[in-house]
Amino acid sequence: MAQKLRGYWNYYGVIGNLKSLSVVNEAYTKVLFKWLNRRFQKRSYTWAGFNEMCKHFGKPAPRIVEIITRQQEFRWDVSAR
Repeated sequence: MAQKLRGYWNYYGVIGNLKSLSVVNEAYTKVLFKWLNRRFQKRSYTWAGFNEMCKHFGKPAPRIVEIITRQQEFRWDVSAR
């Protein structure tokens, strides 16, 4: 689980895309909660228990991994004029 999410955040973690990453993270969390609760006839997790489980197993949060280089900063300054 964590490895796939880390790869997703690394690939799509560009500047200006954090809002979209947060939407994907929220949808992923809801689907994971739903499927973990389908394992038995009664609910396996409450939201509090689910959040503790995610914290224990280290579910990665969405993040921006792109670094602004000086060349990109220069291009933005020139285009602003």
